[in-house]
Amino acid sequence: MTSEDPLALACRELPGVTGRFADLVVAAPDLSVLARASRWTVREVAVHVAVGARAFADLAGDPKPSRPGMANLADEIERRMADVSETDAGKLAALTQDAVEDFIDAWVDRPADYPVEWDGAPITTATLAGVLLGEVVMHGYDMAYALGRPWPIDPSHAGLILGAYGPLFPHIVDPGAAAGHTAAYAIDLGGGPILTVRFTDGVIGLEPPDMGPVDVTICSDPVTFLMVADGRLSQYEAIALGRMSATGDHPELAVGFKNLFVDP
Repeated sequence: MTSEDPLALACRELPGVTGRFADLVVAAPDLSVLARASRWTVREVAVHVAVGARAFADLAGDPKPSRPGMANLADEIERRMADVSETDAGKLAALTQDAVEDFIDAWVDRPADYPVEWDGAPITTATLAGVLLGEVVMHGYDMAYALGRPWPIDPSHAGLILGAYGPLFPHIVDPGAAAGHTAAYAIDLGGGPILTVRFTDGVIGLEPPDMGPVDVTICSDPVTFLMVADGRLSQYEAIALGRMSATGDHPELAVGFKNLFVDP
């Protein structure tokens, strides 16, 4: 990792990853194959990433775009997907690459901490770029898995994506699962703790590392943590493989961490 800001890093890495994604689409022998653990076909996954990138780019058109609820952007992307009938693999690939390029053009010159109100969640341009990188990387994985193709995930990309996910944690807490919960979790991705997630009677707070005592430290490499966080790998499988572990006074809390959140 360099000293570059996360927005610049994500925008620098997006074209290459999107190119790999586009190559998968073009090489797919059958676009109607279901992607891994998905209700979407490979064609629909490509459309989803393309229209999602376009929606993210469109947020740049208003300095304070706002929608009333977290689910609305997903609903908007679903509506846009329904409007895309393209079935040619080459055109679908180009559609995705063009949308990502437009996103980069729209945001790359903004400061990394430039505020964006995304479905009621105040985030930054760096978070937005990291989330888009996650969309390309993880949906690329889903397509590659279904097609029997390799899809290595760069640990530095996983780190950027997870850095973007962190600020969204307060907006995806499961109120029922977190009700009354009090515990502090440190996240260690291999170079020491990077974030503390502290619940106090069900209310979440995010802290820099080492701000106070924690009950458990969840240890993992960035790719494994990303795969578990995004539901592509069971945390129990990650533990059995020796790729995720927990330390501290209450290591048993680690297995319930993911259940405190809903999938966005």
